[in-house]
Amino acid sequence: MHRFYLTNNLGGGGTNVSRFVDYKQLFDLPNIGLLLNYYYLSGNFDIKMKFDTSLINTIHNYNDIADFLNVAKTYFTNCRSVSSFFKQNVEPTTINGYMLDNGCGNILRDLLQNDTYSSKLINKLIEPFHDFAELLKFDFAIALDYAMKYTYKDNESRDLKSKKLWQKLAGDEEINLSLITTTLELFKSKKYSHHIYAPIHGFDYSSFEDYSQKILETEQKIGSSFNGFALGGIADTRKLPNSVWSISSTISGEIKTGYIVSKLCQSVRSKTDRPLHILGAGSIYVLPFIINAGATSSDCHSAWRRASDGGFDKAKILIPLLNDKLEFINSKHALKYVRIRDIDDSYNFDFGYSIADLKKLYQSDNKENLYFAEILAFYEAIKQYDLIIRFTNTYSDFLQRLCKTTDNEFNTNYQILSDSLNQ
Repeated sequence: MHRFYLTNNLGGGGTNVSRFVDYKQLFDLPNIGLLLNYYYLSGNFDIKMKFDTSLINTIHNYNDIADFLNVAKTYFTNCRSVSSFFKQNVEPTTINGYMLDNGCGNILRDLLQNDTYSSKLINKLIEPFHDFAELLKFDFAIALDYAMKYTYKDNESRDLKSKKLWQKLAGDEEINLSLITTTLELFKSKKYSHHIYAPIHGFDYSSFEDYSQKILETEQKIGSSFNGFALGGIADTRKLPNSVWSISSTISGEIKTGYIVSKLCQSVRSKTDRPLHILGAGSIYVLPFIINAGATSSDCHSAWRRASDGGFDKAKILIPLLNDKLEFINSKHALKYVRIRDIDDSYNFDFGYSIADLKKLYQSDNKENLYFAEILAFYEAIKQYDLIIRFTNTYSDFLQRLCKTTDNEFNTNYQILSDSLNQ
């Protein structure tokens, strides 16, 4: 059973990000959980652009992340309104699973830019991070690692000195294994109820396999184990060299992620049957292949970025493949993002609102209508994730069925990927 975790950077990320809380009743979907970021949520870091600080500063007073989010919804209801086109449920609502990301990409960036980095300082963050996950009853957390960021703001990408050191640390197996060791030693002395996944990194298939093996060996040496694993460093496969990753000329950019992640999943599955999460690379276009390869959960930030970047002129919406009856409903651009302003009547949607209404909301002078439009476009994509997972749960031959949809280009890509993985 696979679960997809939508991402939200509550506490940072912009004035529209916290609107997810106002509308979270939409996201009570069976196969959808919520990923939150320790860097933004904990209030423990000197973030340059902070949002909702009076609320975030109270989070340590709670002992359940679900309760905190319901209180947050009440808090926001008292200080702002939602779109008049939406009927908000003011009662507590649920999300089906909570995951805590370590936020190390942001933490490490700040330390490097401020010239305050030390390995000892990173190691000292391990226990407070897991105490926070335990306090708020997250289902699982990603253990600390020297992660790279894949999106940049302000001057992040222009700080070349910090970026080079960042890349060196992220690729340093020894220093990452030191975090693994410290984390496992913590487990022996302090019992946690939340599950903890070890992040696996590498620069090609063999280095991923080698690193995962060394994690298993470290577990045996210390006498403590992780509850699962997480594949990291592959969120943007466009930057991964085709020659290194054995990408043939028949594999297009649309299915490259599916090929690489599937191969890596198969490698991990040859060593362990513990849960396996895909960090940032849970592309909906190839999600069925990732599920078939053994991934038990995934996340991806693309849906929110497409819905919230650029307003009406640039915002995109996912073209659905399935309706609520799990029937194929579009013959072009299935599971691809298309500019909302370019959508016409040749597409079918099944998310409770018309595209004409969505366009009006995006173009509204009322900022709450714009925020709602972004949430709706986001919701439409997340609902497809839920339906795709339901499809894979319903049909044992889901990959074969997905090679015979109403979208011929989609069928061709799926057949190519299927054939490539079976070679």
